[in-house]
Amino acid sequence: MRKGMIFLVLIAFLAVPAIVSAVPLAVDGGWSEFYFGGEDSDWYYGGEDPVSFDFTISTSAYLTVTDAFLSGDQFYVSGLGYTSAPTSLSDDIGGDYDAAAADDRWSTGSWLLTAGIYSISGTANISPFGGGGGAIRVDTAPVPEPGTIVLMGLGLVGLAGMGRKKYFKK
Repeated sequence: MRKGMIFLVLIAFLAVPAIVSAVPLAVDGGWSEFYFGGEDSDWYYGGEDPVSFDFTISTSAYLTVTDAFLSGDQFYVSGLGYTSAPTSLSDDIGGDYDAAAADDRWSTGSWLLTAGIYSISGTANISPFGGGGGAIRVDTAPVPEPGTIVLMGLGLVGLAGMGRKKYFKK
């Protein structure tokens, strides 16, 4: 009976098609493109199946999602929220994602993430052209090193002051 149940569960897993394709997203690796159909359509990459971008970060990092090509689209990023509302319609920037992310005519969102394992997917919330393209990237947050050095220096000065106080007490 138990072997029969295990066999049926195994067959069920093999018979169920993959619903979402996973694409590894390189941290600090630049932009990764995705595409979408009309409003409420999932992001996809390469094929027609919805896609999730998977990555692991060991420190804080910024996730950025931007529209490109024709302005006017807006995205919902799973679990994080919406990208900004586009301020124009039909301006064309091509596939220059850096320029699109810096220009408020294209919808862009940026979120600070803590260390962890992530699987990010999304949908097109607004799509006046019936489809288009966007991009996603993850960049580690800069470490505030000068502040760390100042704190360490103050700690050493404090230790030296305590040692000097003990020395002159004797």
